[in-house]
Amino acid sequence: MVTGLKQRTLLAVLVLHANRVVSHDRLLSALWGADVPANGRRLLHNHLWSLRRLLDDDAVLAGTATGYSLQIHSDASDLGVFGTETALGRSALSTGDAVQASKRFTGALTLWRGPALGGTHPELQASEGAALEESRVAALISRIEADLALGRHAELVGELRGLVTENPLDETLRGQLMRALHHVGRTAEALEEFRLGRQHFRDEFGLEPGEGLSRLHQAILSGNLESERPEARQTASVSAPRAPERLPSSYVPRQLPADILRFTGRADQLLELDTLLSEEPRGRALVLSAVAGAAGVGKTALVTHWGHRVASRFPDGQLYINLHGYSQGGLTPPSDALHYLLQGLGVANDEIPQDVDQRTALYRSLLADRRLLIVLDNAATPDQVRPLLPGSSPSRVVITSRDSLRGLFVTHDVHGIVLDVLSPAEASALLTSLLGPTRADLEIDSLAELARLCGHLPLALRLAAAQLTGRPALRVGDLVAKLGQENRLNVLDLEEDPHIGVRAAFGLSYRSLPGTTRRLFRLLGTGLGPSVSLHAAAALSGLSLQDTEASLNRLATAHLIQPAEEGRWQMHDLLRVYAAERARSEEPETELDAVQTRLFDWYLHTAGAAADRIDANRIPIDVTAARPHFPGPVLGTLEQALNWLETERPALVAAIHRAAAEKHPTHSWQLACTLWQFFAYRGHTDDWFGTHRHALETARALNDATAEAYLLETLGHAHRRSGNYREAIDHYLAGKALRDRSDDLHGEGRVSNALALTYDLLGEFSVAGRYYERALKLFREVGDQTRETTILSNLGIFHARRCQFDKAMTYWRQALTYFSRMGDPHSEAGIHANISTAGNRLVQPDLVIKHSLSAIDLYRGLSERRGEVLALTNMALALTHSADHEAAARALDQAEEILHDLDNLEARVHTVGTRGAVHLLKGDFEQAVPLLRQALELNRDLSDPHIECETTNRLGRAYSGLGDHRAAITHHLRACAVANRVDDRLEMGHAHRGVADGLEALGDHEDAEKHRGEARAIFTDLGMSPPGSG
Repeated sequence: MVTGLKQRTLLAVLVLHANRVVSHDRLLSALWGADVPANGRRLLHNHLWSLRRLLDDDAVLAGTATGYSLQIHSDASDLGVFGTETALGRSALSTGDAVQASKRFTGALTLWRGPALGGTHPELQASEGAALEESRVAALISRIEADLALGRHAELVGELRGLVTENPLDETLRGQLMRALHHVGRTAEALEEFRLGRQHFRDEFGLEPGEGLSRLHQAILSGNLESERPEARQTASVSAPRAPERLPSSYVPRQLPADILRFTGRADQLLELDTLLSEEPRGRALVLSAVAGAAGVGKTALVTHWGHRVASRFPDGQLYINLHGYSQGGLTPPSDALHYLLQGLGVANDEIPQDVDQRTALYRSLLADRRLLIVLDNAATPDQVRPLLPGSSPSRVVITSRDSLRGLFVTHDVHGIVLDVLSPAEASALLTSLLGPTRADLEIDSLAELARLCGHLPLALRLAAAQLTGRPALRVGDLVAKLGQENRLNVLDLEEDPHIGVRAAFGLSYRSLPGTTRRLFRLLGTGLGPSVSLHAAAALSGLSLQDTEASLNRLATAHLIQPAEEGRWQMHDLLRVYAAERARSEEPETELDAVQTRLFDWYLHTAGAAADRIDANRIPIDVTAARPHFPGPVLGTLEQALNWLETERPALVAAIHRAAAEKHPTHSWQLACTLWQFFAYRGHTDDWFGTHRHALETARALNDATAEAYLLETLGHAHRRSGNYREAIDHYLAGKALRDRSDDLHGEGRVSNALALTYDLLGEFSVAGRYYERALKLFREVGDQTRETTILSNLGIFHARRCQFDKAMTYWRQALTYFSRMGDPHSEAGIHANISTAGNRLVQPDLVIKHSLSAIDLYRGLSERRGEVLALTNMALALTHSADHEAAARALDQAEEILHDLDNLEARVHTVGTRGAVHLLKGDFEQAVPLLRQALELNRDLSDPHIECETTNRLGRAYSGLGDHRAAITHHLRACAVANRVDDRLEMGHAHRGVADGLEALGDHEDAEKHRGEARAIFTDLGMSPPGSG
């Protein structure tokens, strides 16, 4: 259970923005408002880690470089269920199924157990609670509407009286109360309610009630309420002022198309239009909005539906014209459009001027004192629209276009609304309303998948529903299977009316583009990953960066792609399918192959440049056959390289799989081998295994022994990193056999080193030592002094873990001399870090501080944030041993500040564990325990037995400090078992001493003395006095 103001607030913000990244700044602001403490980032991450432990398995709290997102299903939160239930309720109400509507709204309202966001930070309640409360009231009004339709008038009177007392200016609630009273024979009271409401409006605003309430009053007076057709009711708490009286006119146009059947969703956009309408014109006609979006996204449907909702606000009527901006017959010129609009205003043909300027002048004169809603649908350009805008007039204009019409924003007062596809819940609700709730409920899972395959695009959803309508034998699941197996665009076309299909809609937008932009669009359909960068798009198209960017911007303006994160663009699923179809149809096969080659070459070389930043001495792969035709981004630092690799990871993974399938197998395995250190660094184990297993099959199909040996080696690393040590050894030995046959001494040396590391982790130390010696011999034989020195460094670690610190220092000094002489600061920093780690085990703080400072300076010069974090944690522990607690806290704060933007599990494990160790040394046992437990939990994914051993011992000492001696003994015995497995004599000594202390405290003096004797023997054998705790 989530308790406490901070955690409840944090969870509330994440749920409100579920499945979207919430920035660090937004989270900090939610927790502390404007008074964020200096260590707010660290405190935020502590709260997040605590929250993560409380979440169910199906909720994932994911961190990114910019913030955090809570990945949950829509039914995993009350808010998500509320949204789904109310959408289904509205759908049922619109189809006349009042029983289902009442049930859905009642279920949604039972999820409310108090005020919106109760128990969270007051500022969050103020900023977000009002909108949630409006949603609750809207659902309540809709539930009452359904209950009224079911004849539950008597039961509703009491509830409605209370609601009207709380909201005396809400005309909808008052109208519902009047209807309920009238239907139970209390007509006089119903009329009195109208009188009271009218008095409230006169007192508050000097206005009469709205037209709907007045019409209801007249219906009750005349006894015609039963025959009255229910009107759409607004849910605003205060009704808007009445529209002005219509001026005399010879003709009142009502040109809006019929309202959209079972309109669903778009609540935010409808509210936005309502809000804009409530603003009075400022001396000239107000262009309410230019609604832009891709083909089929529902622009016309939204505007038409909204126009019918607010028709009563425009007593002089509505003008509507389709400007055919995207149609096969060509766009409507302004002169023709003005002719049509003037006819709509009642001007006879022989009175319409021939000159376009005179038509504009007459049009504006006729509108000067009239209040009309003017819908300019399907516009192409600002020039097409400008002559059609009124001058000074109380009329309002709404424009729809597939283009953003940015030029119009320069010359006119325009509010832009960009329409995206429906949310998953809205898409499912639309399908439910089109198919009927009975059919939808029978296949609820298939319904969600159908919505996904339609890309949540309204046009596609309606076409899919049309395929099912009148065909009860065709299940939703059947159509889902068909969409998954066949060309989706074919399935989403209607044979009897091909002009309204998804392909036809996209085609109109596509054909309006310039030739170069059309070509880039179709090539983007052959790209990789969910989004594309400028550089990758240039590699695809063969254009310069400048020309590529211009075409991308043109596609974005036409809403055929969308800007994603900075410097990237994305394309909706169905548009991608259409683009790929156009590419296959219009591009020669040789050109498509050349495009893929360019893209794979570019990814291979750019990924190689990024991998060099992770390890300049990585596995040498000959990629000279791949030609880098186009420039890549600047990757001058490790941070830049990691950020690029992370952003492009979906595309890189896709490239490995696609390259093998599209006659580029060498690209496939070389790219896999290039990426393994990135996967290791960021902990992307699933991608690591998935890509390398696929690439290994590719290499074997090629009968390429060199490639197979590389991939067996890197897959072995993946198994070792995952704790699958025997599987790792099997892969290494298989690769070694291939190396032996090809006399690849360099490769055999690398594999021997990997085998040594793995046997060390298994506790087979003599075998590990032999492989280290073999690797050292091989690298000396081939003259690779850099890797020879790396083995010396590894031997230092090997002996340090055996508590043979003098031997370890001998190897490290040799390695340090070489790396310093050769100008290899990365490796040099690693040696300093190793000496610091060993020094902390020996409790030699001066040695640790000296080498940690050297490591920090070197890592900062390299922008190597992971290494800097490890060095800072080493120094923090040493400073704590020296009782310099303020400096230790500063070092840890610096480490945690880096972690905010660093996704590295090893660095996080060390930082959390070190903070726990620092609290332990200071005697803050209550704070030490959760941190040390968290470090152990994180280490499960890292699978480092040495961290497990040391941290478990520390946790035992913390429990002992709290007086929980049984828990202390349990943890020390676990540490002893792990220490025995990895031959860590020092931690084994600490473990026996901890068990002895615990048994002594419990009164078991005999067994306590046995363990104390074991500890003394170990420390004597090591030539050490038992060091202090920590």
